[in-house]
Amino acid sequence: MLGLQLREEFRGAMLQGTTIDFSNDSKTGALDQSAKEFLRITYPSVDVIKTLQAIAPGANRAVVLVGDRGQGKSHLMAAAFHVLTDPAAGRAWLDDWALKLGDSGLTSLGIRPGQCVIAEALHNQRFKSDKRRIARWRRH
Repeated sequence: MLGLQLREEFRGAMLQGTTIDFSNDSKTGALDQSAKEFLRITYPSVDVIKTLQAIAPGANRAVVLVGDRGQGKSHLMAAAFHVLTDPAAGRAWLDDWALKLGDSGLTSLGIRPGQCVIAEALHNQRFKSDKRRIARWRRH
């Protein structure tokens, strides 16, 4: 048994708002936590592993996350953020899961060191759509 448990915000009768904030005023957001603490609630799903493979040393691939609300995009970005900003915690997390799952491929997954990661939630930006400007641009 892996001992997986639902996080506290999923245990209530009703789920409210966005489940993962990158940061917030009460400092409980995904990026406000330590890498070790956040990765403790993260399972190395296929999507997490594919993302880490895409940003591993030598891969140099772009990562685009597409999906409807609630499919884990923010959690995935936060996990990548923590692995890149604290490679030691990321390595310990991968090695621990490699033992639990009996998957030696996790131990050989490279982590790109020394990265400056900028994470910004775009849903907070209320971009205006100026239909006249767009129509004028299309005519040119």
